[in-house]
Amino acid sequence: MSQFDLEKLEQDILFRLMTVDLTSVSIDQPVIETALETYLGVLKLEPRPIVWAQDGDHAQTLASESELIPMERGVRPPPDPAADTEMPGNDRIWEQALHKARVCGHSRYLDTVKGVVCWHSVLLSIPWRRYEQRLTGDRGRRTNPEYVWQQAGDALDYAARASAECAWAQARVEKKNQTNFQNVWLPFVDAHEAGLFLFWITTECVIALTRPTIKLNGLQLHSDSGPAVYWPDGGQQYYFLNDVHVPKEIVETPARALDARLMLREQNAQVRREIVRKIGIERICRELAATCLDRQGDYELLLLDLQDGRMRPYLKMKNPSVGVYHIEGVAPECRTVAAALAWRNQSDLPPTVLT
Repeated sequence: MSQFDLEKLEQDILFRLMTVDLTSVSIDQPVIETALETYLGVLKLEPRPIVWAQDGDHAQTLASESELIPMERGVRPPPDPAADTEMPGNDRIWEQALHKARVCGHSRYLDTVKGVVCWHSVLLSIPWRRYEQRLTGDRGRRTNPEYVWQQAGDALDYAARASAECAWAQARVEKKNQTNFQNVWLPFVDAHEAGLFLFWITTECVIALTRPTIKLNGLQLHSDSGPAVYWPDGGQQYYFLNDVHVPKEIVETPARALDARLMLREQNAQVRREIVRKIGIERICRELAATCLDRQGDYELLLLDLQDGRMRPYLKMKNPSVGVYHIEGVAPECRTVAAALAWRNQSDLPPTVLT
């Protein structure tokens, strides 16, 4: 394959990854099955049936009940020494091209979904950790959600490797033609377009998880009327407001029905910001009987009535990246904006106050 052909193929892959619509998933199972069967052949594994997971929880259950064939991140099929297809893992050209292809494929959204689904599985496994030490053989490791998700093959990541290998082959084209990657990673471009998200290879089958439907507002995961991430055939749903993963109740409860004290109970600063954004800073200050103790620029130190017999200071500040106000509790002794910022930043240095 000539350098011109390699350049054309790389641009074609990038265009195909860029034009995949994550908000409307159309599944083409035969195309996905062909790509997975091809990959099994490259790995010199016998063909095995495809088992389709309904959602992330179902995939976790199926994988934890199976004997997984390790798929560590960075795994590469056995190289053909005669073709000299092996490439150093620290090759900058390859890494940069891989990153570019993943960005074109909107990896940020899919990585966020993968992280949330994995973390959800870990939280549900807390009782498992209590008796992990008593498990024998490989049972403990296989049922560990973190281990299960580490073994997942990522369709977009593998598709992006086709583009990365293209870029790398162009850099070496005068030395030797490097095109064997077409049999390894290129089928995953088709599989990604056909709706494959993640997969696990087990001794008995391949577990395939299709992409969920994703709702976006501009460039952010967002839906203020229902789940922003969900599998149509499964029951797993995740709720996002302005790229922040929030509880279902915050999305589905009308703003007028949300209790302003919900903000006081939330520990996560980003979720708290979305609560304040939805309820409105004015209503929160009104219902919690806020008194302004000090004001500097975009900062205000408010004294809020926690409605449990306590009055506590909260720092009201504007997030410059999103242009909204949020509130954060500070030490009870704080009585000025400067003191609150110093306590928050754990520094005695004079704070830089926005003006």
